[in-house]
Amino acid sequence: MYHIVGSDNQPRGPIDAATLNQWIAEGRANGQTMTCVEGSQEWKPLAYFSEFAPALTGLASPPPSGYPGAAPPHLGQGSGEGDATGGLIPYKNKQALIGYYMAFAGGLIMFIPVLGIFFSIGTLIMGIKGLKNVKENPVVRGTAHAWIAVIGGGLEIIFSIVFTIFVVIGIIDSQ
Repeated sequence: MYHIVGSDNQPRGPIDAATLNQWIAEGRANGQTMTCVEGSQEWKPLAYFSEFAPALTGLASPPPSGYPGAAPPHLGQGSGEGDATGGLIPYKNKQALIGYYMAFAGGLIMFIPVLGIFFSIGTLIMGIKGLKNVKENPVVRGTAHAWIAVIGGGLEIIFSIVFTIFVVIGIIDSQ
């Protein structure tokens, strides 16, 4: 049995899993709906509960107002704040976002011998940390940004090493 908090900040419950799955299907609850297992004091977004993952994967939009939905501000987690970016920028997954921007900057930095190698390794590490963050906390999002950092960082490492080798060979040959 579960308890949830509606968008009107009113508690609902106890609710069984079948009813909660039905509410998800109807758009009355989503992955950000604050949920507590009966007998617990810990409130988490519904996305943290693996038993609701199949129902949540088909959820296309947030619930309409007046239905169980986003977290109320007093619970601290998720604080019900809106996302002006429409979810396109994963501002809650800093590693993925930083890695993403590093991947684009690395397109130029990879042509600086040695520095490009280290910068690209940093890009790859930030992308991996971003993917790990998404896996541990699906609410933060940013999978695409993290993958761009991983792939961009990996390619930039290769190009940086090759470019550094060519520069070293050019220095040796000029002597």
